[in-house]
Parts: sequence; C-alpha cells; structure tokens
Amino acid sequence: MLFITIKENFFYVGIACVVGVLAFYRRYGLAFLVAMGASIGLADATSHYILKEVIARPRPCHVLPDLINVVNCSNSFSFPSNHAGNIFAAATLASLCFRKITPLVFVFALLVCYSRVYLKVHYPSDVLAGALFGSLMGYLGYQQIFLRFLKLLSPAGEKQADEPTQNTDS
Repeated sequence: MLFITIKENFFYVGIACVVGVLAFYRRYGLAFLVAMGASIGLADATSHYILKEVIARPRPCHVLPDLINVVNCSNSFSFPSNHAGNIFAAATLASLCFRKITPLVFVFALLVCYSRVYLKVHYPSDVLAGALFGSLMGYLGYQQIFLRFLKLLSPAGEKQADEPTQNTDS
C-alpha cells in the first residue's frame, strides 16, 4: 500500500501517458491535458488551502497515539484527503474523455483512497469527501475547460479527426 500512495513512484508512467496522449490524440489530447492540469490544480489548491484550513480536522495519526504508522504523519489537516480529491478529479475527467478506460482509472483511484486509510493518515470519511470533491472538479474540468478548449483548438467547421470514438451503446 505504501507504493501506491507515493506520487513520485508514478512520475515516469505519467510522462509516458502525457507523451502517448499527445502522440495519438493531438488536439484532443492537448485539450485533455490542459483540463487535467487545471482540474487537479484547482482541486488540490481549494482542498488544501481552503477546506482543510476551515474544517481543521486532525489526522488519525495525531489523535490516536497507539497507532503504529508506516509513513510519517503530515502536519496538515485531514479533511478532505487531497490524494483522493486529486486522483478522483483525474479519474473522472479521464473517464469522460476516454470512456474505454473508465474501469481502470476508477480501480486505481479506489486503490489510492484505500491506501490512505490503510496507512492511517486519513479517516474513511476524509477519502470519501475527497473523492466526491475531486469528482466534482473533474466533471467541471470536463464541462468548463476541456470542451471549451477543444472548441478553441478546432478550426471552424472541422470535425475533430483525432477525437477518440465514443461507444454510446454501453
């Protein structure tokens, strides 16, 4: 569980995904990556600098002294989980843009959320709230950023040739 919660472990996978999305989907991929960066950035900043500071809920590793932690306990507040918010923002946006990978991205998002509770740095309600907030940010990123940026990138009257085909009968 420790491996999946450390963001740095996925640096090279992330770079490969960015290169792949840009190589295969061009403008559609660029719109997706811009929306992804904005959605995650907004979810992370809002959660960390506003919600956590207003709610000010201590982490379980600070409140329950008998817990034996595998990881160091952060000094930031617990509610909501930024890991959960960020990964669900990414999963929601990715599932809206690339429908075929929906199960994969949400299984990965759930594993990240589970790891935060397993490592005793968040309560289950922290990750649930983070997941809901992140899903909202991912949906807003799709509606307000991705679709608008895609339209801006598309020449007038041209159908998006590099857009992945959407399966509407599922």
